[in-house]
Amino acid sequence: MERAKIISRLIEEKGYSRRAFAERIGLPPTTLQSMLNRGVGGAAIDNVLKVTKGLGITIDELEEMVANEKGFIESSERQDALSPAELAEFEAFINNPEHGIFFKSYLDAPEERKKDLQKVWEIIKRASEDEK
Repeated sequence: MERAKIISRLIEEKGYSRRAFAERIGLPPTTLQSMLNRGVGGAAIDNVLKVTKGLGITIDELEEMVANEKGFIESSERQDALSPAELAEFEAFINNPEHGIFFKSYLDAPEERKKDLQKVWEIIKRASEDEK
């Protein structure tokens, strides 16, 4: 996901429309719209700083989100199924009573749903590894 898509998603997650967010940070709505349509790379640094500050993140954190998103896409494209060891680790995870509620439908789910739940687990696992 490119920077503009991440910024759009973060604006949405904060509960703002693009126009309301732009007005809140003191940026003309057309300028924000242009940044998001044409790409953040060509925008004035002052405008990028206003946007990231308004989102409560730094430019470095935005870049980290871009890198993490690319890494997730590459790993999910490269691997559709878990290895036997990863599957065993996943099943141990979902059988933990603390996690079981979220994954309780896994054992009876169709194969496609199981793959979706495995991908969610990979995200959770990666996030917990990043915290260490």
